[in-house]
Amino acid sequence: MSFKFCFRLVEKFDLIVAGAGPAGASAVLAAKGAGLKIALIDKSNFPRDKVCGDFVMARGPRFISEYAPSLKERLDQFPEKAVNKSTAIYVDDFDPIIWEWVQRSITIKREDFDHMILEEALKVEGVHFFPGETIKEVRRENGQVFVRSSNLEFKAPFIVGADGAHSPVAKSLANYKVDHNHYGGSVRAYYSALTNISSATNEVYVSKDVLPGYFWLFPLSETSANIGLGMHSRHIVPNKVNLKEVFYRFIEESPTLQSKMSSAEMEGPLKGFGLPFYSKKFNLSGDNYILCGDAGSMIDPMNGEGIYQAIVSGLAAGEWLKENLPKGKIGANASFAYEKAMHKRFWPEMRTKALLVKGFAHRSKLISSLARVGIRNPWMLNTLKRMM
Repeated sequence: MSFKFCFRLVEKFDLIVAGAGPAGASAVLAAKGAGLKIALIDKSNFPRDKVCGDFVMARGPRFISEYAPSLKERLDQFPEKAVNKSTAIYVDDFDPIIWEWVQRSITIKREDFDHMILEEALKVEGVHFFPGETIKEVRRENGQVFVRSSNLEFKAPFIVGADGAHSPVAKSLANYKVDHNHYGGSVRAYYSALTNISSATNEVYVSKDVLPGYFWLFPLSETSANIGLGMHSRHIVPNKVNLKEVFYRFIEESPTLQSKMSSAEMEGPLKGFGLPFYSKKFNLSGDNYILCGDAGSMIDPMNGEGIYQAIVSGLAAGEWLKENLPKGKIGANASFAYEKAMHKRFWPEMRTKALLVKGFAHRSKLISSLARVGIRNPWMLNTLKRMM
């Protein structure tokens, strides 16, 4: 794939989209047909590695395929992925709880998944892609947004902040600051030469050693997997938890994991990433800006999933922009309609999950008791499945 590299000192655009991941690319796709001149900026050169669990629920690609019909076929035909039919949840030493899924999800490296969506977005007329440009400054001035990156400067009446958990747009325009009560940390690595795994079954491990959080093994093939650990920051920070140490120790002390990883080889380093949880309502809009995905702290506080929210919020932002930007409606009162719609869609579910995590995530004995009952109780299994 060849990208259109644009080298200009200063240029005016109708719209700046910061971040070319699923949220930013989705915004571009949904704005198609509005006749906008769009600057799509990302700090990375694509394809690029993205630290994540790589688990993509079926509903995300289904939504975005309405705007990029060829994406579904490309994903279906892409060989380096696993199609997930079930999830095995290991709670302490009990037999795993098996959840069968009606809709097939996939495990695919974000390097590949994000690249596919970006390629579709770059087909939109009027898009100018600026890879390898780290955003250094974002400011509002005289009703315009100015962005200074590594080598360039951009100007537009509106910006979409889709630039991830450490979003410069959110920090500069929404005064975002990390709140450890609504944040998490994770580490992950790729492993090969695993045994006794199935590419059709994701594995989740819940134990007092990793609460409040969980350990995962998400197969990418019959012998390789994305393996990681996530935990809430409100436990990490006061207890000075070293996630890398917990990660390696949990593997060493788990007989189940040892049966799968005794001959496994790590492919590359163990990498960490932050998780801004949707466990409180953050500002998603204001004068001249909208925030999407991780930049808007939209990660599920129970399972850590963020791709679906990134896609949905990106598409919603693009639809709003398509309707309002040509009319000059760029103020906070106008963009609040997007924020209101996102909170209406996600907040009831996220609030419930946040309360459950806060109330139960530290109670390992209670979780063990529920697992003991849940193995034999179809109603409880279905209830938990809907929550996930």
